Amino acid sequence: MMKAILSAVLTLTALSAASAARSPANLEPFGAEQVCIGRAEVLLKGQPNAAMTKVAQDKLNSLGASLGLGKGQTYTDCPAWLTFRAEAGNDGNGRFVYHAVLSLVTPKLQTKALENLKSESFDYDGGFEYVTLWDRMHAGAITGQDSLSFALGAEVVSQMGDFGTDWKKTH
Repeated sequence: MMKAILSAVLTLTALSAASAARSPANLEPFGAEQVCIGRAEVLLKGQPNAAMTKVAQDKLNSLGASLGLGKGQTYTDCPAWLTFRAEAGNDGNGRFVYHAVLSLVTPKLQTKALENLKSESFDYDGGFEYVTLWDRMHAGAITGQDSLSFALGAEVVSQMGDFGTDWKKTH
């Protein structure tokens, strides 16, 4: 049942934004001052979890700072920002099933700007509010809420590591 719910969530997520998946070339047009750290959000059983969100946000902030991103700007002041979102729920066997996504998004991107990106995976129909320029997703299962918090913190570190690797390839 939980797998069906996660599948539906992933499908709805794909419908709400244009997506490029992990495409390092899409990072090239942006300087470090143009990429800010956005919000982290962790949902547990469909509800926001403040403690896990704080862990994820703190890791996202510190890792983004280590890459020199945003230089103290709020994320809405930048043309692109990194966000982290995770959702978890019980699988009925005492474990938590989760998926976590780190994304670099840009709002209200104009068609002309899309032409400058090197990925050809965009299908622009004018119906989205933001474009995902880069993302990485991982799903897993773990026993215990404390272990889940640790696993999601580790996801931020791992996914930011991949972002950092791709960032350094183009900058």
